[in-house]
Amino acid sequence: MTNFFARQGAAYANEMKRSLGALVGIAQGILCDRKLADEEVQFLSAWLTENDAIAAEWPADVVYQRVRAALADGIITEAERAHLVQTLQQLIGGALEDLAASTHVTSLAFDDVHRVEFPGARFCLTGEFVFAPREKCVVAIEQRGGAISGNVTKKLRYLVVGGLGSPEWKHGSFGTKIEQAIRYRRDGLPILIVHEDRWASSL
Repeated sequence: MTNFFARQGAAYANEMKRSLGALVGIAQGILCDRKLADEEVQFLSAWLTENDAIAAEWPADVVYQRVRAALADGIITEAERAHLVQTLQQLIGGALEDLAASTHVTSLAFDDVHRVEFPGARFCLTGEFVFAPREKCVVAIEQRGGAISGNVTKKLRYLVVGGLGSPEWKHGSFGTKIEQAIRYRRDGLPILIVHEDRWASSL
């Protein structure tokens, strides 16, 4: 029975990888002429609706939400079009072979936060930082009224991702902290994933 479930799990994971690879290929095709027509947005929406399993998983769920928002009122504005182009560019921004094979750290993982608020907020750090060694980053947060958590918990407000990345990301893996934060966000928890640059500019 254990082997059966293991095989089922592996088959599902492989299907997700193939679907993500197909989505990346579609995004490449759509952006090859540097334009995004209404018909292409509608095609992308129809494809994601038909492939609902991948549309519910990161990063396809981000693309799907933005496509649906653009089509909601029946008119795609130039601002919405530009936003979708940026989203698709972010999707294919990493090494395509890695994206097609597994999850990959791209800018889609990050929230567009204008400013990081420190007082009373709980932070978790992951990756290596340009700003300073991890210990000094912790001190900078605590001096501004923030609290540090060693792991991603439901009470977390910010997961800060170091600008130097992490060795495991080179192999297409987010690492457990980012993956857990994404799962919690999918459950509706208000966890923000921010890049070190945005965090440091708020100090």
